[in-house]
Amino acid sequence: MILPYAGTVTRNHIAAVASMLADNTRAEILCVLMDGRAHTGGELARSVGVSASTASEHLSKLLDAGMVTVAAQGRHRYFRLAGREIARLLEAMGAAPVADNRIPKPKAPAALVFARTCYDHLAGELAVRIYDELVAAGHLEEHDDHHLTLTESGAASLAGLGVDVDHAISARRPTVRPCLDWTERRHHLAGSAASALLDAMIDRKWLARGTTPRAIRVTERGRVELFEFFGLGDARLSA
Repeated sequence: MILPYAGTVTRNHIAAVASMLADNTRAEILCVLMDGRAHTGGELARSVGVSASTASEHLSKLLDAGMVTVAAQGRHRYFRLAGREIARLLEAMGAAPVADNRIPKPKAPAALVFARTCYDHLAGELAVRIYDELVAAGHLEEHDDHHLTLTESGAASLAGLGVDVDHAISARRPTVRPCLDWTERRHHLAGSAASALLDAMIDRKWLARGTTPRAIRVTERGRVELFEFFGLGDARLSA
């Protein structure tokens, strides 16, 4: 049963949500996921102190209730809250994010953590921050964990960087799609537009390819112009 949390909340919806939160294990899982990151079932099991099978049972119920979503990447399945409205609902009920040191950050070479390529598009902390800013600015519209729309303002913004938006839209693959970042455990931008965006940022000399495979470094010019264009704040505070 998928619950339509947006719009009018009926008595049945409240009861269904309450039944999910009535169990301490499910409530703890949701609080861990409130930081917006994705985690495997095994990581969540260790975090809340239950067996993998018990965590799997609870995650299945949360999936059926539409409170979490799952994405398969490689041999892993990553769970995250089904959307920002779920986080807002939990916050309204007094829940708070839980930072748990028992869930270690994925290990990656330092040169790849902040910026790298993921196939033909940008990944890493920088890419996740750009994705968040594009969503916040209304340039990208999220529908769920698998579907994304490039808005009219988003197309104009990319065109301003020299991206051939019409060519990206006419490509045989999706123009934009969310891609789960394996180090940040949050989404960065993929699709034909993301590929063209990476090329445009390299052409503008905001980014340059590193000396190791997949590594991307931000140039001095990029630390000014790229950060200003996407509204990322002070580049001096970043890697």
